[in-house]
Amino acid sequence: MSATQLRQMFDRASQFCEAHFAAFGEITPMWHAVTSSGETIIEQHPGYLGKDIAMVVIRAFFDAKDVVRYVYIGEAWTLDRMIEPGEQEAIMRDGLTNHPDRVEIVQLQGEDHECGQIMGQRKIIRPESGRPYLGPLQMVIDLPFVPDGATMQSEGRMVGVLPARGMRQ
Repeated sequence: MSATQLRQMFDRASQFCEAHFAAFGEITPMWHAVTSSGETIIEQHPGYLGKDIAMVVIRAFFDAKDVVRYVYIGEAWTLDRMIEPGEQEAIMRDGLTNHPDRVEIVQLQGEDHECGQIMGQRKIIRPESGRPYLGPLQMVIDLPFVPDGATMQSEGRMVGVLPARGMRQ
């Protein structure tokens, strides 16, 4: 049941992104969370605090509210291909902001305390004339450049945001 609920939240978030982007041309980073009691919480990401402090605040908030499932949405840069062996260090040091092959996306990531994490993206398409729009939802594991049978690993300050179960005293 938990995996189904997470996927439903994920799909609703994708639909929200499409409608919001069509209306405003951008996505404000935000969190849609569900607590163990079923309460729904929608919070804007506190990016004004800086990357590290913002995630400390989100983690503490999720712990205080006993969040069991969430979906995060926000704009990001990615590559539309596998990272070449010689460029990993530069990407880790400099990011993708100035990478010549960067692709602009809306990133969606969700996590559930029972079934783990899912990630997807929608490309931001900016035609020469007309309004920008979002491409279809692509699950990260299904991207065309990911080899069949590949395992995916995510790491960073925004991964594993849910409070650890059974750790409260």
